[in-house]
Amino acid sequence: MTLTSLFKKNRLFFFGFLVFFFASVSVLLTLSKAGAFYLLNAYHSNFLTIFFTWYTYAGDGFFCVAVSIWLFAFEKKRFLGLMALSGYVISGIIAQVLKYYVIEARPAVYLKDSGYSYFIDDITLHNLHAFPSGHTASAFALAAILSFAVKNKNYSLLFLAAAILVGYSRIYLAQHFIDDVLAGAVIGLFSAIICWIFFEKLFNRLLQPKKILQE
Repeated sequence: MTLTSLFKKNRLFFFGFLVFFFASVSVLLTLSKAGAFYLLNAYHSNFLTIFFTWYTYAGDGFFCVAVSIWLFAFEKKRFLGLMALSGYVISGIIAQVLKYYVIEARPAVYLKDSGYSYFIDDITLHNLHAFPSGHTASAFALAAILSFAVKNKNYSLLFLAAAILVGYSRIYLAQHFIDDVLAGAVIGLFSAIICWIFFEKLFNRLLQPKKILQE
């Protein structure tokens, strides 16, 4: 599939992503790093804390691999399972390489003398390697791949919203700033696009051995 055809078939998802992207960029251009973090953490509650503490695992590697295996082995959607796994691997590699070379402080270090009062008990607060958010990258890669595959494109907005919530969970739990989340989102979408452009024909051929033998 070409990039142009991918855009045309998934206008709704890309439009939604652009709205999210420009809204995030507007916050970054308007406020300081800390100011944006405070704005997005203006309200905390017990319900939201419990919800995001668990929901953030939707961007975890184990979750992405589990979804890929479930699609491949149990739903018999082998092509989609391979795509989901490939998207996770590519986004993970890009995110980890950037984390290695970009040494950015996480909120626990950056705001340690600020008096910020919403650090959550029982949440392990990492110190460095904030950029980019790996959870967000994985979530957006999976959301984009599912959106590209689903026939009813209205569902793509649900997948996008689910990925955005993973990104916000990283800010709510004081693990990342909005620039880390935005970078992760871009990496995730880029990884999904790479998979769809370069792996679509390869995976289809691998999963149709009989057709290959007849050619």
